[in-house]
This record gives sequence, structure tokens and C-alpha cells, in this order.
Amino acid sequence: MRFSCSFVFLIVLLATSASTALSQAKSKPDFTGSWLLDEKKSTDSGLTRRPDLPMKITHQEPEFRVTRSSESNGQIVERNFIYFTDGRGEENEATSVLSTNPSAVRADDLKNRVTKSKTKWSGNKIVTLALLHMDVAGHFVEFKQVDEWKLSDDGKVLTQTSRVIFQNSDTAFIPAMTPDKKRVYNRT
Repeated sequence: MRFSCSFVFLIVLLATSASTALSQAKSKPDFTGSWLLDEKKSTDSGLTRRPDLPMKITHQEPEFRVTRSSESNGQIVERNFIYFTDGRGEENEATSVLSTNPSAVRADDLKNRVTKSKTKWSGNKIVTLALLHMDVAGHFVEFKQVDEWKLSDDGKVLTQTSRVIFQNSDTAFIPAMTPDKKRVYNRT
């Protein structure tokens, strides 16, 4: 009798663990799809000159792969980014350069630069954190860039919110707070 009770307890325990793991896997949304920027709902006007080009996401836990299309010199260019939601970290092609004169930053300034980041789940959102560095008049300044990806309940709208947070500096330089950038995409 003691053996069968232990055996039944073990089966119930395993079934509960499997059910909990399945429930947790189902509670995380799948971002896979083709997405078009909704310029009217977005606050980041400088994101693209071609909002008609889709962003594609392939999401198979823990891999979160984003392909962005843009136009450069009359040619359509795809840029691939890969993130890992298990927090292991990643390196991707840089998409921005911090500068005291943003209008002077050219696309060539991004070549051969990488952004190191770490990605993880926060509830039903995917959050990527990257540390960015800038030299201001010979002084080191550090910022955090936080990108949050969230799907609407019906899975038809994707919102990416980006914020830059001042970290520390070896100078009295205190940058102005920048508003969050919100990009809203509709599933195609």
C-alpha cells in the first residue's frame, strides 16, 4: 500500500509540474508575424522613410528574431537582429549612436558597431536592456536603452516602446530627459 501511495503521489506531482510548465509556456505570447508601422499611433517619426516595408518577427522560445526592411540608395535593405529571452545576452548591429549633435550622425557611423544587450520576459512583455556610452567633451557618459515589446490581447497590434535612461557620468553633464519612443505595428 505504501508503494502505491508513493507511486500515485509521484504521478500527481509530475502531472502538476507538466501542467504548470505548459501553462507558463502558453501564457507567453508568440510575436511571430509580419508587421506594418502605424504612423498615426507611433511617436517615433524618424524611424523609417518607408513605413510600407514590413518588419518580420520569427519567435521560437527563447529565440526572438527581428528583420527590419529599409531603403538605402534606392535599394531595399534588410537588417536582422536576434535576441534571446532567456537572458543569455546578444550582440547585434548598432541601430543608433549617441551624439551631442544627432543631426551630424550618418549611416556610415553605424558600420562595424555592435550593441550588446540582454533580453528577458517581464510578465507578457519582452524587454531588452542595452548599455550605451558617449564621450562628451572628454567625459564618459553612460545610458541604458530599454526596449519593451508587447502584443495586444487579440494579437493584432504590436507596440514597441523605447526609453533612454541616464546612468552615470564622470562629469557634471546631466542630459535632458527624452520622451519614450513608441512604435505601433499592425499585423499584416
